[in-house]
Amino acid sequence: MDAHLAAWVCAGILASVCAAVPTVQDPQAEPVVSVEALASSPDQYLGKTVRVKGILENQGTNYFTDLRLVLKDQDGNFVHVRPWLPLETPPAPPNAPGRRPETLSRFLGKTVELVATLDRDTVKRVGEVYLLVVKSAKVVEDPA
Repeated sequence: MDAHLAAWVCAGILASVCAAVPTVQDPQAEPVVSVEALASSPDQYLGKTVRVKGILENQGTNYFTDLRLVLKDQDGNFVHVRPWLPLETPPAPPNAPGRRPETLSRFLGKTVELVATLDRDTVKRVGEVYLLVVKSAKVVEDPA
């Protein structure tokens, strides 16, 4: 194979590999949607990724045995949220370096901003619902 042809083959392989690599989008690029809009017109947002802000709460009776996460607004509108972090982590060995992994409890009862895709799924003790599948989350307000 001559050098010219080899260069074209390498360029073609490189282009196909680069095209297959997913791009990371800036979370700020997602459209901002209110909890009320998601709750009142869920079909409009089904399968779409949005940015939404609200208070993350457990509508269940127990964090470990009856966790039913919802994102609520000030008016009581809510949308279900699929848990995206572990509920707890095992204790770290003594003198273990590094930071412990985050758990869901860090976000409960706080105003959070979620970047999530709206989907349909079954929630235990509730049935089939629209719910947010979280891609990223941050606490934006931590009540004192």
